[in-house]
Amino acid sequence: MSRTATLAAGIRAHHRRWHSDPILNDAYAVQLVSPFWRQVAHNRLLNWIVVHKLLGPFHPIHTENILRARYAEDRLAEAIADGVRQYVILGAGLDTYALRHPELAGRVRIFEVDQPGMQALKKERVRRVHGGLPAHVTFVPVDFEIDRLDEALAGAGFDPQTPTFFSWLGTTYYLTRPAIRETLDSIAAAAAPESRLVLDFLLARHLIPLEGLPLADKLERLVKRLGEPMVSEFIPKELDGELARVGFAPLDKVPPEEQAGRYLQDRRDMAAPAPNFSFALYARRGMGGGTETDVRTETAG
Repeated sequence: MSRTATLAAGIRAHHRRWHSDPILNDAYAVQLVSPFWRQVAHNRLLNWIVVHKLLGPFHPIHTENILRARYAEDRLAEAIADGVRQYVILGAGLDTYALRHPELAGRVRIFEVDQPGMQALKKERVRRVHGGLPAHVTFVPVDFEIDRLDEALAGAGFDPQTPTFFSWLGTTYYLTRPAIRETLDSIAAAAAPESRLVLDFLLARHLIPLEGLPLADKLERLVKRLGEPMVSEFIPKELDGELARVGFAPLDKVPPEEQAGRYLQDRRDMAAPAPNFSFALYARRGMGGGTETDVRTETAG
């Protein structure tokens, strides 16, 4: 079981319980986390001890976790409105999008891709709280370090001729560069023209403001202790090159300083987002309209 995936779901559960106007309103996260994290979400004293005392220094990471999910789902809604009918969630963890959107059954087919062990746990918990698995979801077990994504998707009934939205969050920094390239090759092999990909990535250290380095270092030490060290970082233009190699062009980039402007505005109940993660949206060439120059936000580097 991925501890970071469980922590991410715990953050979503906490956010919905303790924020009156949640940016991501995930009512199912608390049902899928462990009994301990359910208690953290519901019990005021335990929540204060765990979230505010023990994890207090990591509140910017909590914010990044919420904002990246909201960003991906906003971009997905746009894609569905434009006619995309397949959604692939890479490293799905305890994602609850399908449970929160039963109205998409018959319209959008969702493929949840993850490590076999994590996926087995997810399916067990979904059956327990939901009474069964959503009919519009196909679970695809994949080890990103070994398996070919496109082959696994093909075996699960994925249609490579249909434009697809790919979401790849909370994962790239835990993979080696060869594994990232292999996954991008597989995405490109599976993605029809007009497909889109949203991902988040760890910024290269020299792009992190000096005041943000202590937090970045604390986070690296934490995930290493959890057994899931971060091993890959990017300069944004370098990431553009990796995506261009497989036929994807940038549509949008959201560096840390812009994330707050898009989603937090004048909110005082959430920390500023972590200074070491960025989001990006890419489109498969052939989409039309000159996608290579339609970048709404550029990040230095």
